[in-house]
Amino acid sequence: MKPGIYDGLPDTLYHDAPGVSSSILKEIGRSPAHCRAKRDGDREKRTKALEAGVLLHCAVLEPDRFVQDYALPPLRINHPDALATVEEMKARCEVLGLSKTGKKDDLMARLRAHDKDTQLWDDILSEARDNKILLSENDMELCQGVMASVSAHSKAAKAFRDGVAERSLVWNDEATGELCRARMDYYREDLGMIFDLKSCRDARYDAFQRDIPKYGYHISAAMYIEGARACGLKASGFAWLAIEKEPPYAIGLYMASAEMLIEGYERFREYLDLFHACHETDNWPAYAEAFLTIELPPWAIASQD
Repeated sequence: MKPGIYDGLPDTLYHDAPGVSSSILKEIGRSPAHCRAKRDGDREKRTKALEAGVLLHCAVLEPDRFVQDYALPPLRINHPDALATVEEMKARCEVLGLSKTGKKDDLMARLRAHDKDTQLWDDILSEARDNKILLSENDMELCQGVMASVSAHSKAAKAFRDGVAERSLVWNDEATGELCRARMDYYREDLGMIFDLKSCRDARYDAFQRDIPKYGYHISAAMYIEGARACGLKASGFAWLAIEKEPPYAIGLYMASAEMLIEGYERFREYLDLFHACHETDNWPAYAEAFLTIELPPWAIASQD
């Protein structure tokens, strides 16, 4: 993928594209070996949490597309004549004078060929899946709850308006020459502001403040700003929309301080320089090979007072 700005790039194409992203780069803080494994896809798993994150991004950042692409499965109560079980299909075959032998697929094929008016539940589900991505009731409730919470939040509702969702950036780092990429959740060109959506269990100030260094959110923020500027976009600030995944889907809207972004930028440069050195030498060490004496952490030692 050539350096530039990409709007509407499918999620899978972005994640399969070459170049170092912040999620790959941050792994080097653990070890270069972990970073390489992440880059090569050896540590990538499609978890339920990741699936939920994709859903929430679409619901909050692209609500029109969410309504267009996602739906609940059809209800049996709305299709009372549809045949679902083998027993129901055999009974229908008997009425029509057809053979009742064979497996479910054989029965459905026989009914389709001889009785155009027969409704098969499998066909109804298949048609629904062709038109929409079907969600469970729990997932739909989560997405609708989050959408309603954002709409009712005066500041969040205004923040995620008049911008671009899921804008991808690709650039060559000037200092190292490494190909880098970033995918901004939401970009407001008029404000020069990048927004990042984070689902969490606790969106209170103190809780999210702890999450930032724990997950390296400030490092990602600095890299996104660097990428936007490298691609010729105005980028002067970074903010997070932290939203809880359980009712009442409470929201925290937080702007990164200048000091935090400086710290994030320094760590980003440190990590990218190390990544480049490992890339150049194809040497990706893991943990130190020294035999270390290990002590109990201070909090685990009983007080003598």
